[in-house]
Amino acid sequence: MIEKKEVKIRQNIFAFNLAEDIKENDLSFRMVRILARKYIHKYDLIQDALYKHLVQTGAILGVQAKHNLVPTVGRNVLARLLAGDATYTGEVTHGALGSAATPAFTNASATLTTETYRKAVSSASYSDNIVYIDLYIASGDVADDTYEEFGYFIDGTGAADSGQAWSLLKTGGWVKSGSLFVSGQYTIT
Repeated sequence: MIEKKEVKIRQNIFAFNLAEDIKENDLSFRMVRILARKYIHKYDLIQDALYKHLVQTGAILGVQAKHNLVPTVGRNVLARLLAGDATYTGEVTHGALGSAATPAFTNASATLTTETYRKAVSSASYSDNIVYIDLYIASGDVADDTYEEFGYFIDGTGAADSGQAWSLLKTGGWVKSGSLFVSGQYTIT
């Protein structure tokens, strides 16, 4: 008997508030990236000795973990690629922050409600069936503020609302003070 198993995409986002002086090529930043790839759940992350060390030294000011929505437009790009349709590259190129706390995202959502900042992703990689997409926002890139929404976009440009939404998240209020590192982990099971 053949067991039927449904294919799913499990997604998790970590947002690390980092000290203002942490740069993308610093050893402390590389350690934060390692932590983001090692854990799926925040509880496991904050129990890690390296995490505790980075908090004690002031490199990590805070962390939030959230699950996001992979909307229909993003899943459509993946389906097209599997069928040989080359309309899109499938590459997640940009991440964006927004200011609207409501309405909630749905499967039909295709953009942030009120996009306020956009930047090219810092890195993207995969290991087996897990994709990692990271966005590093330096201290001076955008004003310290509270950001209510986040998204990653396929084939986007620097223009607001460009590209196909790969993941959308109402953050619950990410307070950016200093640098912000957002690490997305997408597991296809």
